[in-house]
Amino acid sequence: MAYTVKQVAAMSGVSVRTLHFYHETGLLKPAHLGANGYRFYEEPQLLTLQQILFYRELGFELKRIKQILGRADFEKVAALQSHRKVLQKNLTRTRKLIETIDKTIQHLKGRKKMKSKEMFAGFSVAAGDDRFGEQIKLGGGPIDCKVSARDTDGAMCVFEFTGGSAGPRHLHYDQDEWIYVIDGELDFQVGDKRLRLGAGESAFLPRKVAHAWSCIGSRPGKIINIYQPAGKMEEFFREVGKFRTPPIHEALSLDEMHHFFDAHGMELLGPPLDWDEYLARQPPAVREAMARKGYPQMSKNLKVSCLHSES
Repeated sequence: MAYTVKQVAAMSGVSVRTLHFYHETGLLKPAHLGANGYRFYEEPQLLTLQQILFYRELGFELKRIKQILGRADFEKVAALQSHRKVLQKNLTRTRKLIETIDKTIQHLKGRKKMKSKEMFAGFSVAAGDDRFGEQIKLGGGPIDCKVSARDTDGAMCVFEFTGGSAGPRHLHYDQDEWIYVIDGELDFQVGDKRLRLGAGESAFLPRKVAHAWSCIGSRPGKIINIYQPAGKMEEFFREVGKFRTPPIHEALSLDEMHHFFDAHGMELLGPPLDWDEYLARQPPAVREAMARKGYPQMSKNLKVSCLHSES
């Protein structure tokens, strides 16, 4: 059965204008056009629209959704199972918070005494866990949000990260950053200064100052990373974490990487501190592919990018 764009809009809650936009950008093309130019959609297009709405609900940008749906190995059932897993985690957390609200109401009305520690059920973040139960990884290393922008009305956000590198040299347009080293030894470049920090030491990275860091040796480091204000860092890490195979620096061209950083309030300025070592470990085919995408080989003097962390 074929549906008009108005019928699809009515059943999905997506406006006609948005459906037209999805068509124009190639995200969701209708099954066919009528002789009068009207768009008609059939079940395959409705299922694709459902996928778009699921990914939007989970915070994906339209450009990334288009990349995912366009992959030759994209499989709807596997995608739905993945959506269910994420939503189930969110549901578990939501239920816990609702339970805390209900207990607090009963306590305030004098109906049932509430233990002090119960007031904070659902708010605390356990060791090795994320604020929202997500499992975001950068290059195999976990980056767990401990304090979200939602908790601070955008004032700040806090992450615990385990990995070998902060990725490429970059700066934040509007954010200050502070890093506290929990474990490992790290090499920092902050502006024109070079720092070496160990456990218990910290570095302040002011806004609009270029910076990068990498671990010394093969052992990954563990840090606490604070951004003030929060900006779009949670969204940034969430999007980067979606690139697993291939990693982001293989999936995107150099120009796309520049746009990606800019869209999240940062300027991409150069390669990671361990860029040469990283490339040296890659097979020739990977180095050749990087060169085709516009990433200069073995050069720290050119604006190149690779977001990775070795664990």
